[in-house]
Amino acid sequence: MAGFPALTELDGAGWSRLLHWLADARRDTPVLEFVGMHHVFRAEDVRTVLSDSELFSSDRTRMMPPTAQLGRGNLTMMDPPDHTRMRRIVNQAFTPASVRGLAPAIDEIAGELVGGLTPERFDLVRDLAYPLPIRVISRFLGLPEEEHGRFREWSVGFSRGDAAQMDAMHQHLAEVAAAKRARPVGDLMSRLATAEVDGAPATIDEIASLSGLILLAGHVTTTSLIAAAVHELCVRPALDAQVREHDRTEDLVMEALRTRPAFAQVTRIAAADATLSGVAVPAGALVSGWILSANHDPGLNPDPEPFLLDRPARRHLSFGHGVHYCLGGPLAQLEAVSAVRAVVRRFARLTVSAPVEFHPLPTLSIRRLVLAGQAYGS
Repeated sequence: MAGFPALTELDGAGWSRLLHWLADARRDTPVLEFVGMHHVFRAEDVRTVLSDSELFSSDRTRMMPPTAQLGRGNLTMMDPPDHTRMRRIVNQAFTPASVRGLAPAIDEIAGELVGGLTPERFDLVRDLAYPLPIRVISRFLGLPEEEHGRFREWSVGFSRGDAAQMDAMHQHLAEVAAAKRARPVGDLMSRLATAEVDGAPATIDEIASLSGLILLAGHVTTTSLIAAAVHELCVRPALDAQVREHDRTEDLVMEALRTRPAFAQVTRIAAADATLSGVAVPAGALVSGWILSANHDPGLNPDPEPFLLDRPARRHLSFGHGVHYCLGGPLAQLEAVSAVRAVVRRFARLTVSAPVEFHPLPTLSIRRLVLAGQAYGS
């Protein structure tokens, strides 16, 4: 792609260049074939790619390492009707009430982590944005906190496509799922293991895959969202003052979710010949829907570029669309608001102390955010 911005230098001017490039792509090449993939940039087309499972399949297991366990119960790699059945099982266990019930624990963990930050220099991602959701989702699932180090290894392995790490995680979670089915104790994994659809429970393999997805995907979005929101406070002094003076943390988090989604793009496979913005997409083609571009499309959000706490109608595809809409979205928002609010209460001012590092596609989220914090009254 001629003129494509460097996707590892996304702080400041680099981020602006990327958004300008995406704006040009929406106008001039809304569907662009490059290196065997069709990139889709307009909000309307991205929404279609995300929601039309008959035309655009989520079954991407053929693109992953050859592991026997991958894909069984993984909602992100399933199409209806299998997806519908598994989603019904998750919906029985992962309820709005159960998420709201986590609020005290989230506040407790966020307060503990923020209280342990070294003001002179800390990495917000390493010290807060990553461990918070891992600890919360582990407690929610009913997994012991002493296994957090293992979860980190699995997470890294998953991001690298390491089949051995993924199978190790699956085997461990299958053993836990079997134990919880035999003796349920009321946590999320117990509820998943005992839930039924039309009188039939999920298999142990399916419960292990569901739990692994919740464990891994459950922290990616939250980690990204916390880092993005705090970064905005650091680089926009007027925004920082507005958030602090009027407790606009929730609006800050929601606008950060729109402007810097955890996943810049998602991939589907064309299940049949399709047409997007007048461009033919052949059956079998890999299709990349650019969520980042869609969220900045004026057709979805008028005047999309300014970061506005008072945006009147904030629309985004950051949690997906249609049957694959992210079931953990409300939990991610709850965790991010709690974490950012704890940071704001601890530090009167935050300064970026080192170059910001970013993950590669498909996320482009912040990987390392080194800050210095000034305490109140100092």
